[in-house]
Amino acid sequence: MKKRTLSAMDLSLLCHQMELVFKSGVSPLEGIPILSEDISNPEIKKSMMFISEKMINGMLMHQAFSEEGSFPDYMLHMIKIGELTGMLDTVMENLSVYYEKESDLRKDIKNAITYPVILALLMLGVIGLIILKVIPMFGEIVENLGGQMPIEAQALFSFTVSLERIFLWSILIVVPVTLAIIIYFNTPKGSFVFDRLKVKNSITGLLYRKILAYRVGQGLSMTTQSGMNIMDSFNAVKGLIENKYVTKRLEEASVKITSGESFSDTIRDTDVFPELFSRMIKTAERSGKLEGIMQKLSRVYGKEVEVSLKNFSKTVEPTLVAILSVVLGIVLLSVLLPLIGMMSSIG
Repeated sequence: MKKRTLSAMDLSLLCHQMELVFKSGVSPLEGIPILSEDISNPEIKKSMMFISEKMINGMLMHQAFSEEGSFPDYMLHMIKIGELTGMLDTVMENLSVYYEKESDLRKDIKNAITYPVILALLMLGVIGLIILKVIPMFGEIVENLGGQMPIEAQALFSFTVSLERIFLWSILIVVPVTLAIIIYFNTPKGSFVFDRLKVKNSITGLLYRKILAYRVGQGLSMTTQSGMNIMDSFNAVKGLIENKYVTKRLEEASVKITSGESFSDTIRDTDVFPELFSRMIKTAERSGKLEGIMQKLSRVYGKEVEVSLKNFSKTVEPTLVAILSVVLGIVLLSVLLPLIGMMSSIG
């Protein structure tokens, strides 16, 4: 079938429906066909009908989901675990909660970025309109009235006259450079460099590492709850990370764990998680309570990410407004004050 992308909220709702079916005592072979009839989303309905047909023909549930091709690898791993352990209802409940939180996280990230970007574009638009249209008009009015513009206003007016030429040259330089950067970041090497930059920058790097800790902690909590050992859990959770640099570091960590190194030390050496994350895992290793500590870590970092994103928005928004106010004040006063003085003298 043609590959489709399902949103995190779609996956959460689907897993919740399957959880209800399985908890009622209905087997997957009976429950999936019933569920496929009740789903209203046409895309998911088509997928579930395909899965239902495969299961009726003798295919295992995780094989049917894998054959359909629309579901993430992590969900397929968890369904397989649920079938092997007989805990499909618990697995579906955990997956529903996980994808619901993932959906909320993506919304928070989108909201934190979207508003500042829109505000910045509006700022540039207003400033550009004033510089290109309003100031030249005021300059002509002052000259027609026989007034003398102050030095600051003259400099600003001279700048606006030559701005079109500057703008043209800027486009000729900026556009090719931007395209070259985009093309480079779309290459395997460039994509790797960009993914590393997400983790290793001093502005948003810590927030990104907290997001990684939240996702990995949530994944390890779910997989250990389902009865997986730490090595299998870690290998399953690696599929949650959509960052080539981090994935490479986690694959290197997986090799070290296989060779006998401790899980906590290996996680610390990856240098992609906050320090508290590796320390708490070390505590979990000593106490033998990895599942409980992973649950606590996922809750802690989930809350920290939420608070950090809100603080980011609260910091960026007033900063942009303040910059806009200062720029507009300087531009308008440099033109309006001489014009008001001339009007007063004429009166």
